[in-house]
Amino acid sequence: MKRLTVVLLAAACASWAQDQPDKPLAEAGECGRCHVISVVEWGYSGHRAAGTGCVECHGESRGHVLDERNNIKPDRVPQGAAMDGLCATCHDSGCPRSKRKEGCATCHHYHALVDVRKSASLKDERLDRLIAGWKRYEERMAEGERHASARDWRAARSAYRAALAEKPGDGTAASKLAMCTRRLKPELPGFELAAPDIDEATGLPLRVRVRELGIEMVLVNGGDAELGSERFRGSKPVHSVAIAPFYLAARETTQAEWKAVMQSNPSRYQGKEYADAGRMPVESVSWNDVAAFLAKLNAKVEGGGFRLPTEAEWEFAALPGGEAGEAFDLTAPRPGGGGTPNRFGLFDLQGNVREWCSSLAAAYPYNAFDGRESAGGSGLRILRGGAFAEPESWFHPSLRHSERPERRLPWNGFRLARSVPPPPDVP
Repeated sequence: MKRLTVVLLAAACASWAQDQPDKPLAEAGECGRCHVISVVEWGYSGHRAAGTGCVECHGESRGHVLDERNNIKPDRVPQGAAMDGLCATCHDSGCPRSKRKEGCATCHHYHALVDVRKSASLKDERLDRLIAGWKRYEERMAEGERHASARDWRAARSAYRAALAEKPGDGTAASKLAMCTRRLKPELPGFELAAPDIDEATGLPLRVRVRELGIEMVLVNGGDAELGSERFRGSKPVHSVAIAPFYLAARETTQAEWKAVMQSNPSRYQGKEYADAGRMPVESVSWNDVAAFLAKLNAKVEGGGFRLPTEAEWEFAALPGGEAGEAFDLTAPRPGGGGTPNRFGLFDLQGNVREWCSSLAAAYPYNAFDGRESAGGSGLRILRGGAFAEPESWFHPSLRHSERPERRLPWNGFRLARSVPPPPDVP
C-alpha cells in the first residue's frame, strides 16, 4: 500500500502541475487542508472522474472539519464490511468482473479505484519541473532565514517574496514576508508604541496605545486553541480553533474612556461614593450601546478597525490564565489593572465585569463563518468572564454567558479588540 501511495502521489503531482491551480485540491475543498495524501489518491481515481467526492463517502462531517486536531471524527469512516456496503450504494451490481459484493479492498484501493495488485510506473517531465520548483522554494526560504537571522529585513523580504512566487498561496512564506515588511516599517495607524518589544514571528509590537485616548492594547499572537469545556453543557464539545493574531485591550474599557468618546457615563457605580470611578470599568451598557461606541471610536482614530473580540479570541486570550479568578469585594467592580495579569499582560479577564463579545450565542463547534459574527441584528450575544457579584465558579474562561443585545445590566462591560492591520507598502 505504501508503494501505491507513492506512485499515486507522483502521478497526481504531475497532473496538478499541468492543471494549475490544483483542481483536485480545489474540488476537495476543506478536506484537502489536512488529508493531502487521501486527496492525491482520490485525484488520480475513477471516483473523481465519476463525481464521487469526500462528502458522498464520509458525510458533511462539519464538526470534524471545524476541529483542527481531529477530536471529532468524520460522520462515516467505513471499514471492512461497512466499506463493502458503502461501495455497493453505487456499484449495486457488484464487481464488473467477479460480480462479488464483498472484499472490495482486496483488489481496489478505496480512494483511487486502482488495482492494488498491479505495479505502476511513471516518468513525466511535468513532475520533474514541479519538484525543481519545490527545491527552489526551499532554497529561497533558507536564504530568507539566513538574512532574517542577520536582521537584514530587506534582503530577507526579497528571498521570501521569491519563495512565494515559486509556491503561490504558501502561508509560511506569506507570513514571513509580512513580518519582514513590518520590521521595515513598524508603525501602525492609530497606535503609538507603548514598549519597544517586537514579536519575532509576526514583526508586530507587543504593546501599543490608542492615539489620543491612551488605551493600552497587547498583541495576542494567535495559534491553535482548544475551545470549550466538558464541564459546562453549553461549552461542549471541546474542539480546536485557529486564532489569527489580534490586539486586545489590557484592561476593560473604563468610565473615563467611555465618556471621552460618548460624552456621557451610563455606569451605576459612580459619584461621590466611588472616588476612583474614572478607572473603574464602564458597565450598564448593552451590546448595542457598545456598537455605537465603536462606531464613534473608529471615526475618531486613524485606521479604525476597533471591535469586540470574538468569543474564540476571548477564550484563547484567557487560557491558560495567570489570574486565579479572584473574589473581589462583591459590592462593585474595582478599578482596572489591580490584580495579577495573565500570560499576555491582560487584567481582569476573570471577574470584575462580564465582557461582551461579538459572537451570537450559537451552538458549538465554533465556526467564525457560520453567521455568528454578523455585525448586527437580533439574537442573544455572548458575554465572558464572570462579574464581581458572581461566585468564583462562574469565572471559568470556557463558561459562556448570553444576554439580549439591547439589555443594560450593572455587571456587563467590555474591552476593545482590533484586527492586525495589513503590512504597509514599503518600496
